[in-house]
Amino acid sequence: MNLKPIFVLVIIISLIMLLKDCHYGAEHQKVDPKFQNAHLTAVSAQNLLKEKKPAEALKLYEAARAEMEHPNVRADEGTDVYINYGFVTNDIGVIHLSWAMYGKDLNTEHSHVDMALIDRDELALATEALNSSIAFYERWYKNNPKDYERFSKAVSESYANLGVALKYAEKMDEAQEAFRMSLLLNPDNGNAERSLTMLEINPEPYIEAGKQEREKHE
Repeated sequence: MNLKPIFVLVIIISLIMLLKDCHYGAEHQKVDPKFQNAHLTAVSAQNLLKEKKPAEALKLYEAARAEMEHPNVRADEGTDVYINYGFVTNDIGVIHLSWAMYGKDLNTEHSHVDMALIDRDELALATEALNSSIAFYERWYKNNPKDYERFSKAVSESYANLGVALKYAEKMDEAQEAFRMSLLLNPDNGNAERSLTMLEINPEPYIEAGKQEREKHE
């Protein structure tokens, strides 16, 4: 199969579009004063990513993450309505994932991702960040069980991105499971659907399971 650079383009473009129209991102949060510094830093990072400046964005995302993990803030615990920690760690993962596949210059001119040139260190950083994002969302949902829609859409994105990271780590069974979880949580997740299709796996059973799961929470 001729794998065009669809994965990284889908990730970058969809992330930018998600940030542009996101109803759950930093700019839509009502922020407790103790979260204000982290909030503003996260918004600035998102704006830089929209401007396709991932290196500059990453520095601010890391600063926002550190601020959120501060003992006086603890936005990473998920005990309140603040959900930006998950978005920050997801976006950190996306940046590292893009660099793992195409280098820091994001050269997508070649027709396929060369597995021999995958940056394994960047891939490991991406996987770590995306797993952190998923773990946070699960903690957050335990404290906000009535907000399934918000949780499911957010964590579905991280699962879809994790699936791509696992695919390029050549962990195909784990990648398929991540895409399955993405669609189970949000059957409308086009990234997960396209990724499964490119792996020559029929996404329809997973989409149907996701629709049934969504009905349980309506």
